[in-house]
Amino acid sequence: MASPPVEWHQCVKTLTYDLFYGSHKIGYFERKLSWQDNQRVDIQSTSRLSAIVAKTHYQQQTRVVWSDVKNSFLTQSFHRNITGLLDGETRGSFNQDGTRSDIITDGEKLSFNSNDLPLLDIEAVASQMRLNLIQGKQTFDFKMQESDEVNHYFFRVAGKEKLQTNYGSVETIRVEQIKKPDREVKFWFSPELDYQLVRGTYKRKILDLKAILRTKREVCPQSYFSNNLDEMTVNTVTDQK
Repeated sequence: MASPPVEWHQCVKTLTYDLFYGSHKIGYFERKLSWQDNQRVDIQSTSRLSAIVAKTHYQQQTRVVWSDVKNSFLTQSFHRNITGLLDGETRGSFNQDGTRSDIITDGEKLSFNSNDLPLLDIEAVASQMRLNLIQGKQTFDFKMQESDEVNHYFFRVAGKEKLQTNYGSVETIRVEQIKKPDREVKFWFSPELDYQLVRGTYKRKILDLKAILRTKREVCPQSYFSNNLDEMTVNTVTDQK
């Protein structure tokens, strides 16, 4: 199928993750997806980190659209602000088929081109990876637009695994990054929880980072439900530990 069934893309979804360095909680990351029909999503991402003496506040607004031509989600634009450690501002705009990006980072203008894979920001990569899993794909790769460069990332489905989460024991699909021997990156997505990311780990040299899903909240339109309520809010929130 070209795109996932419309029921996957009707609700306003807010996902909140606790972030850890080793065993120490250092902050949180929140991602809110607001769908406009089945073709466009506006994504707001916020993160606050506090580790020893360094504090960082991250905010990004992204517009992602579906392309029937590319059979892929594409980034239309993004605006990123980071204050504290590694502070800076980045704006990105992309052409209609994702073959060109224009980036402004702290006033410096850069442009990038791709003749094969579309250029995607991190939010479009996340949306496309989830769709690939819904479609049952086992390997996939992306060209991801960073603030001042483009990187080519490769992933494979490594198997299924049952995890203990804030939502009890759930079945997950484990995805691993490949062709990068200097790091270990793993993601766990749960079909039981809307194919959303429930855990992610990143290990490289002295870095040992982990994200764990804490809450998942959905606000869905009337058409999503079989009853006649104008709107229903679905909350799946657990006590913080």
